[in-house]
Amino acid sequence: MNKRTKQIIIITVILSLYLAVFLVFILGPMTVVLYDFLRIFALFGLLTLFISSIMAAFTKEVYQIFGKPYKKVHHIFAYTGLVLIILHPVFLSILTGSADVFVPRFDDWRTFWFLAGRPALYLVILAVIAGILQPRIKKWWRYIHGLNYIALLFGVVHGMLIGTDLAPNLPATIFLKTLYVTLLVLVTASFVFKRYKSVKRKKQRGEKEKNIQTSN
Repeated sequence: MNKRTKQIIIITVILSLYLAVFLVFILGPMTVVLYDFLRIFALFGLLTLFISSIMAAFTKEVYQIFGKPYKKVHHIFAYTGLVLIILHPVFLSILTGSADVFVPRFDDWRTFWFLAGRPALYLVILAVIAGILQPRIKKWWRYIHGLNYIALLFGVVHGMLIGTDLAPNLPATIFLKTLYVTLLVLVTASFVFKRYKSVKRKKQRGEKEKNIQTSN
């Protein structure tokens, strides 16, 4: 399979995901315009961050397929996802006339998970900032950047508990639930795969250095 074919397949898959989410959204109940916007921002924001996170395990492949440095492609999705996720509570704040939607709640276990989207927002922001400051915090940036995975879990749970498009047990929402849970599984698998490749590279590097020292 040549590079062009791979590129077409990957782009088609990505666009199909956005199209599927959008179709399910518009076929669902429409409410107040502002509320409809914040719903699609949340759905697209989560999807975009999932795609960005899954890419992290395939840096070489991303470059080979798109012909651009991995970071450029990754950052396009990461920054777009961040903007969409931020717009979700911004529109909700405008709609409700309250800034409380930005304040995480730790009253009890149930409340925390129902409103888990709030801490998720700050975890995503920290993760993106860590990526930007990577050259300055070389030792710690990966750990902070990894908060993005926790944020995705929080976002999906939050949506499945109280989200208009994920919480109800309807055919359309069940499809979206299945999609986002599948993406959660895939991003977890990509994280494990990424760590495996990192350990493998370190092991090969160590063996290579050992062979060089032995030969000398």
